[in-house]
Amino acid sequence: MDKTKHIGYRMRYFDRCMKQLIDRKNNERQQNYGMSMTDGWILRYLYEHDGQEVFQKNIETDLHIKKSALTQQLNDMEARGLIRRRISSHDSRYKCISRTEKAMEIHQEIMNEMEEHERMIKKGISEEDLAVFSRVLDQMIANISGDEKQTRRPEWLCHK
Repeated sequence: MDKTKHIGYRMRYFDRCMKQLIDRKNNERQQNYGMSMTDGWILRYLYEHDGQEVFQKNIETDLHIKKSALTQQLNDMEARGLIRRRISSHDSRYKCISRTEKAMEIHQEIMNEMEEHERMIKKGISEEDLAVFSRVLDQMIANISGDEKQTRRPEWLCHK
């Protein structure tokens, strides 16, 4: 089989291209805002769940970030004044995570960058093809991860 038609080879090449793009965008975001890509994803998640109590476990599960890595990330974001933690109004054992005013001020600029990134990736691809690709990718993820249920992700990662 020609290796250029092999799915694994093409996925590896796509992964490398995406990593280069993400690294470039991450460096730009770091220079412009002092924020990492993960900071941006977490702030977007908090934006999408504004008015709801969001706990660390929600972010871990929905954004697929390991607990230890997320704990450090949230500690850093809190130290930089991007998030705050407060006791839950429903259960005092838990702390809710929310954005600060500082984070809200730069939110729209980051969202514009992320939307530009998505437009570039999806350029020239029909909505129908994107829907098929999404289903196939979810199935491939399930096949290799052993997870038979549909991949969970926030609504904002599924649309636009």
